Amino acid sequence: NFRKIVAAREDLSRELTKLGFRVLPSQTNFILVRPPLFPAKEWLAKLRQHKILVRWFDDPSVRDYLRISIGTPNDMAALVTAVRRILSR
Repeated sequence: NFRKIVAAREDLSRELTKLGFRVLPSQTNFILVRPPLFPAKEWLAKLRQHKILVRWFDDPSVRDYLRISIGTPNDMAALVTAVRRILSR
């Protein structure tokens, strides 16, 4: 399971970076990302409209970031698909 999480985290980080996200280094089962174009809180709402759940914290040190838990490959693919749809609007 550890290897699967690491691989999924690396794949997701790479894909989100290509889409303009700033991905902070992580060795955990989640990543912190600074999204492009819209504030993180707005991304939270847009992703929820696509039934994608991420975390956002209203703390000055992290309010520009989303916390994304690493899930199954299907979960991560759904997230990337939703991000692409949001960016294409």
